[in-house]
Amino acid sequence: MAIEIKRPPLDFETNVALGLDLPMNSANGSGFEMNFLSIDQAVANVKNLMLTNHGERPMHPKFGLNLRGILFDNATDELEATIRDEVDDNFSFWLPYIFINELVVDRPDDYPNKLIIQITISLVGNEIDTRSVQIALNTDDGSATGATVDSNTY
Repeated sequence: MAIEIKRPPLDFETNVALGLDLPMNSANGSGFEMNFLSIDQAVANVKNLMLTNHGERPMHPKFGLNLRGILFDNATDELEATIRDEVDDNFSFWLPYIFINELVVDRPDDYPNKLIIQITISLVGNEIDTRSVQIALNTDDGSATGATVDSNTY
């Protein structure tokens, strides 16, 4: 018989940081901004997963969404389905504590060399507090820009 051990969340400990925020720069000059809320750390983990390609993380060659590899595929209706499958598979394996509320994949008509992925997330068991992360990928130089975050706290 399995015993379930429950621990209180660390969000209520004001002096315990849960991790580092991305990008790693700080207004106070220390270089590291800390996350003290679970949802904020989940956003940093989402950014990390989405901007990492396969083979970039030592000892975890399958970590990441490999979006730059998908970016150079033909722009068809199947591309959106491929990205959705990649997001679902990787989130269920690497970030199972995150619930995907909405996933929007857009390739602007006026700039076909750009791919915009917007994902709205919440924590499993707390669907009230949501955050939206947007990643813009450019095929011109293969760069990923603008990991912007919108906070939707109700």
